[in-house]
Amino acid sequence: MQNFLLENLAKSDLLREMQPEFLEAIASIAVKRNLTTDQTLFLQHQEATGFYLVCSGTVKIYRIGNDGREQLIHLFGEGEIVGEVPVFQGTAYPACATATTDCELIYFNRDRFVALGRQQPEIFLSMLAILSRRLRHFVELVDDLSLKDVTARLAKFLLGNCTSKQMATIELDRTKTALASKLGTIPATLSRTFKKIQECGAIKVNGNRIEIINCKLLENIANGKKISE
Repeated sequence: MQNFLLENLAKSDLLREMQPEFLEAIASIAVKRNLTTDQTLFLQHQEATGFYLVCSGTVKIYRIGNDGREQLIHLFGEGEIVGEVPVFQGTAYPACATATTDCELIYFNRDRFVALGRQQPEIFLSMLAILSRRLRHFVELVDDLSLKDVTARLAKFLLGNCTSKQMATIELDRTKTALASKLGTIPATLSRTFKKIQECGAIKVNGNRIEIINCKLLENIANGKKISE
């Protein structure tokens, strides 16, 4: 078990640059947990008593609106930390977390982690860096949802999954329902938007495989260029 904890702590976004002695100290307060697909990790407004490191599988973070509709915020995978912000604020989780696959996780109790961080301040400095990067991501998300239409948001998403500026093929790693939620829309609207972008010549859609055939046009759409219905 100790080897499992140390190996996964060393691979995490948050802790990979830690000195071995710090990782060993963190491992001493860590607990392994397993989730099955669709099992809930925590709920919106639930008291935040700890946070998690995803070792394998995928966890989705989402909010539920007053109308019952789900807004996907982020999908967390191997090496990513889930639920840490409200823990250090001493507040409740602002969103829900559910496993989208079978998952192996490492759990950190808030009180034990804070006590350890007071002994080893370098731990908190590392967390500050990743929280700053995550804040930038959420600022961009709010900007996209409030200032860009669905067509521009989808184009930006596709560009963000390209490995080059040339023609590229993308395999969607999520259902179109999950993608629609991430983009702040519904599946029917997403399907129509895929069709619009395909008909203008920027992409070719074949199931979950998306071929980008005009990267410059897709960039223009992501930047707000209007295309015909």
